[in-house]
Amino acid sequence: MSIRRLTITAGAILIALTLLSFAYGGWRIEHVIMGGPIQRESQEASDLIADILPPPVYVIEPYLVANKIARHPETLAANTQKLRALREAYDARQAYWRDSAIASDLQQAITRDVDSSAQAFWKELDSNFLPAVRGGDPVAVNASFERLSAAYERHRDAVDRAVEMALAYQKHLKAEAERKIALTIWQLLGLASLIGAATIGFVVFVLRKVIRPMRTITAAMNVMAEGGEANAETETLRQDEIGDIARALAGIVTYVAEKARRESEAQAAIQRAVVSALGEALGRLREGVLHHRIQSAFPEEYAQLREDYNAAADAMEVAIAAVRDTTMILNTGASEIAEATSDLSVRTEQQAARVEETSAAISALTERVRRAAGASSHAAGIMTETDRQAAENARILEHAIAAMERVQNAAGEIDQIVGFIDGLAFQTNMLALNASIEAGRAGEAGKGFDVVANAVRALAERSAEAARNIKALTDRSSEEVRAGAQLVLSSGDAMKAIITKVSDGSVLVGEIAASADDQTAGIVQVREAIASIDEMTQKNAAMGEQCNAAARLLRAEADRLQALVNRFDAAVAA
Repeated sequence: MSIRRLTITAGAILIALTLLSFAYGGWRIEHVIMGGPIQRESQEASDLIADILPPPVYVIEPYLVANKIARHPETLAANTQKLRALREAYDARQAYWRDSAIASDLQQAITRDVDSSAQAFWKELDSNFLPAVRGGDPVAVNASFERLSAAYERHRDAVDRAVEMALAYQKHLKAEAERKIALTIWQLLGLASLIGAATIGFVVFVLRKVIRPMRTITAAMNVMAEGGEANAETETLRQDEIGDIARALAGIVTYVAEKARRESEAQAAIQRAVVSALGEALGRLREGVLHHRIQSAFPEEYAQLREDYNAAADAMEVAIAAVRDTTMILNTGASEIAEATSDLSVRTEQQAARVEETSAAISALTERVRRAAGASSHAAGIMTETDRQAAENARILEHAIAAMERVQNAAGEIDQIVGFIDGLAFQTNMLALNASIEAGRAGEAGKGFDVVANAVRALAERSAEAARNIKALTDRSSEEVRAGAQLVLSSGDAMKAIITKVSDGSVLVGEIAASADDQTAGIVQVREAIASIDEMTQKNAAMGEQCNAAARLLRAEADRLQALVNRFDAAVAA
């Protein structure tokens, strides 16, 4: 099978496994994520608990309304519509739970057990209780209400049992969801491991069947690029794309080797002829014969070499003639340079003595200026520290002002709290007064409550008095805080003026210090320049001596060069 087909097959398998893992994981997660079947069932269980707790499925509110009607028959007309609305809500939720997909035992508990006792309650209410109230028969109302209470108690027991079943069902759903999530995670991990193993196998296959042979062929091609002989015969036996490449490479190697052999034989013959002619011309040049030229024709690729040699020989012949003339001028110039450098050496020594005296004077001046600059820098540092301390004091004043403002704001908040306490005391007093009135209406039974109401009213009056005292104190505190804040603000303005003056003085001292530093730097530069001039003068003196010696050496070399040029002239004359 070819590498292309194997690669496509392996890639298709990996893609299929990946898609399968995604599809399976999505299908499993769909059952446990928000909105999935388990979550919906759990939500329905929560809805059931919410429904069977009062109201609408739990008939505690209709029972309370019936109790109110029994004690106050005059409220029948006002509560009839309310009872009708509660009955409609009860019937609607019972219809909802009869059609829901909740567990069957829980569904029967709410639609059979709870509903049977509730229906008995509603039947007694509609058939006996309400007609007795409308007829104004207290005995019949009390008897019917006793039956209503018994039906309500049975209904309440059924509701309690249904709540326990719903809570147990909800716990079961939660445990089932956790189990499915854990199972899904392990299954996805298994699929991921399978995909990882398949990927590793595919990578190993590519490394062994593609990368390793390609490296072998690459190494063979690198050997060929360096001029060696490549050997990739083991790959030519393969029947895939690598084998095709290896066989094509073997054909290229054979063709290139044969062509290189033929070209090298022809090139060797041409090179031997060129080297022979060039060797003869160089031999004549070594003997000092400058007028010899290569007359034989060279191949096209070596024609430039023949022309370059002949041109070089012409240039050398002209240069030797020019050198001969130049050596005569060089002898004369060397003598003049020797005399001039001797005079320069004497004058340079005199100049060096004067520069040394100037350098000593500049050094003394530099030391005095440096001391003055140091004093200015110290004064600038003192002014900077003073400026920093003044700024720190200004920040402290700003913090004090902010603290005074916070105290003033806190006093305002205390005023609000005191006002709230005063209002609360007023309302408590009113409630105590109303309680006293009700206790008076109650007669002998309300005397104890009247004593408590009087004590509460006295406590409310003392709270109001305390609130008024606190408000007066906070008002005086606010006035004192405002006066203190005004004084702190005045201190802050004065401190800002001081900071401005200190900053101006610091700037001036800094400018003085900077000017002194600039003068010091300038004098140091002058001293360095004088030192450099002194050094250069000493070097010039030494250079004069060197130039004098070089002029003598130059004259000797000019004589030797003239002797060599005369040898070439002798060869030309011969």
